[in-house]
Order: sequence, then C-alpha cells, then structure tokens
Amino acid sequence: MDRLHPQDPLDDATGATGRGPAGTALAPPQAPPRPAGPAATTALTCSMRRPGARLRLVCFPHSGAGPAVFHRWAHPLGGEVEVWSATMPGRAGRAQEPFATDWARLTTEFADAVEALVPGPYALFGQSLGTAVAFEVGRELTRRGRPPVHFVASAGAAPDVRPVFTVPEDDDALIAKVDAHYGGIPAAVKAVPELVAYFLPVLRADLELAASYRYTPGPGLPCPVTAFAGDADPTVTEAGLAAWRRHAAGDCEVHRLPGGHFAFAGHEDRGLRIIARRLRGRP
Repeated sequence: MDRLHPQDPLDDATGATGRGPAGTALAPPQAPPRPAGPAATTALTCSMRRPGARLRLVCFPHSGAGPAVFHRWAHPLGGEVEVWSATMPGRAGRAQEPFATDWARLTTEFADAVEALVPGPYALFGQSLGTAVAFEVGRELTRRGRPPVHFVASAGAAPDVRPVFTVPEDDDALIAKVDAHYGGIPAAVKAVPELVAYFLPVLRADLELAASYRYTPGPGLPCPVTAFAGDADPTVTEAGLAAWRRHAAGDCEVHRLPGGHFAFAGHEDRGLRIIARRLRGRP
C-alpha cells in the first residue's frame, strides 16, 4: 500500500545491476489492437497521447489510489513513451463497479484491456499492490502470445515471497495498522471525516485483495525486470527485492532508494530517469 497522492519531488538514488543482457530496446510499432469494449475503456486510460511513441508503459497503482497518480509521468519519460494508467474497480471512472475480489477475473479484465487499447510493444509498471496485479497481467498476456518487453516493480517483493498483511475488521484498527506499517494515510485525509468515509472502503478493499493473493508457480516474465524498494521499507527485504531475478528472463536491475514504503514517490524524478534509461536499453 502507498500514499494517496505520492507527488513529492525527488532526490538521487543508487542501484545495483543484476547479470544478464542489456535492458529493453524500443521496438518498431506492431499491428493495431482489436476494438475496445466499454469495460476496457474504463480499465485503462491515457492522459497524453503520443502518436509517435514506440513503446507504451502501462501503470498499476498502489492500494487506495486511482489512475491520476501517473498522469504527470508523460513529460519526464519523453516522447518515445506513452503512459497508460490502470483503474481498479470501485473508483474514478469505475466508481459504479464493485471492488475487485477475484484475481483471475481482475487479471483477465486488464489483459483484455491491454489487448484492446494498447498498440505495439508495451512495458508494465506496478506500485505495491499494483506490482502483483501487473505481474499477473504480464503472465496472462504472455500466455496469449503478447508478452511485455519490460517489467518495473516498485515497493513490492517478488510474487513468491510477498508478505501477507492481515486486514483488521475495525476501521480504527485498520487505520492504526496502516499507519504503523506504512504511514500511508495522509494527515489531511484523516483530519476530514468525509474523506475518511470515502477513502477507507477503497483502501480496505484493496488491502483485502492484496491479502488474498496467492502466487501460482509457473513461468515468469520473458523480459528484463527493474525493481525499486526503500531501504527502510519493512514490506520489501533485500531478499524480497533480489528475488525478482527469479522471474526475469532478461537482466534484473534492483535499486534501493532512501526511505520507506514511499521511497519511489520521494525520489520519483530519479526513478523515472532510471525507467526511461532501462526502456531504451541503455546500461
């Protein structure tokens, strides 16, 4: 789980590179996708179209968040990358839909949306809960013959070693536990009962979905992986971050950023520069 609106400017970060071939080079555009249905058009949105883009980055948010957290990424990533944001059920353009409770259905919905809406080569980014969602979507699309060219994980341990967060039934206990583990509910939200009443059901649903995740052994992703985590994040240990190497067919580059579970938000400019470099296949 992560901040409601992680938008602080950033600092430098250092990283370590796993062995293997160079990162993902941008590929020429491929055939256009199939027509989109109404469910697909609300599951994925693009705030800034780039007709000349050679790659699309499909981003999956953290618990409690909507698609807007990725809207400002278009400029830092440059003209060759078009940013798409995933919207989980129960918020934003999908506010009338029930919250997600079934991983297979959720994975299928997002895989269908990528196939319908996202042209050409694509990469996946996931933040916290979004890391698991993006990973399963990538595996499903790989089974369909359309694998990602790169995968980026932030604030999420590898899927086979993800820690389990037990969700308290009492709302006050849930807020206290989230604060203790992540510090993830902004004070401005907690100070306004109406915001808490709106935000808490979304947060609870996402945390319950995350708690229900079970990794199924099988092939990983046939692409390079870039993984970020804060050096003080209790949810992603050194071993949990390094374990992404088991799920990468190409090289795996890991970066420990100063900070806790919100480290990427605190070093976002630097993180996006690393992602842009990796998507261009540069060492």
